[in-house]
Amino acid sequence: MLKSTREDRFPVSTIETGCEPFNLKQKAREGYKVGENPVKETGVYVDTFADALDRLRAMSVAGWRDYGPGNSQGARKAIGWVTKTDAERLLKVKDKEKRIALYRTISDVVL
Repeated sequence: MLKSTREDRFPVSTIETGCEPFNLKQKAREGYKVGENPVKETGVYVDTFADALDRLRAMSVAGWRDYGPGNSQGARKAIGWVTKTDAERLLKVKDKEKRIALYRTISDVVL
C-alpha cells in the first residue's frame, strides 16, 4: 500500500534537516544507505539510486544517510513524499530556510 501511494515520488527530510529530498548526491563510496528510521541501526547499502528509492518507498518510516563532502554525513527521515518536479524545485534552493518555506507551500505531498 505505501509503495503504491509513493510511486513516482521522492522522500523529503524533516524541517530540522532542511526539507531536502533524497537525491543522487547523497551516495557514499559503498552506495546509498537506506533503512527504516533510525537508519544508523537499520540501514543497508544499495548500489543504485533507483533501487534505493524503490526500497525507501516500501518503508513505514523511510530513512537514509546523506554523505556530504569529505567524511561528513547525516541521518535523514522522510516527513513527506513529493513529485519529481517538486523535488527538483526544492533541490535548486540552496538556502535551508527558503527551502523549508518552499516545502510548506507544496500542496501535493503524500505523508
